[in-house]
Amino acid sequence: MRLIVASIWINAGVFDKLLNPGFLNPNSNSYIGFTILYFSQGSIIKGFLYAVAFPHPILTGQLVMIGEITFGTLLFLGLTTRMAATAAFYTNLIYFLSAAWTGAEEYGINLLMMAVDVYLILYGSNEFSVDSLLSHKIKIIKDPKPWIIVASLVYISVVIYLYLMGI
Repeated sequence: MRLIVASIWINAGVFDKLLNPGFLNPNSNSYIGFTILYFSQGSIIKGFLYAVAFPHPILTGQLVMIGEITFGTLLFLGLTTRMAATAAFYTNLIYFLSAAWTGAEEYGINLLMMAVDVYLILYGSNEFSVDSLLSHKIKIIKDPKPWIIVASLVYISVVIYLYLMGI
């Protein structure tokens, strides 16, 4: 499951965003600003999107791209799996609340990925991971609480930063 979710994040971050010349280009149909505007139209978190993401769509797009590639890479390696899964959960939750109204595809993939994220937060990665190699020397790897706290603080800090930049 970890590798499948990692591949979804890497694909989204690299192919849909990093290698897409229109993603950060306001003159393109695939511009992140249009996506934010579209998703916000029917979203239950419309106010959040207008306050946090829409005032600076290029910065939001860059952070989303960096986040997706980072989650994917860390999950693929099984390195700080619980922290990566926590941040990925928050991202999937925002995607779910933003885009679930658009149809079954957005609803289903984000809901399914949130379930996998929760599993990875609770149980971490298996023996085929960097975490497994490190857990013999660094005991904190197996404890989900510090990883949840660190990822939550980082995520909340980014959201607050984006909000304050939009004021």
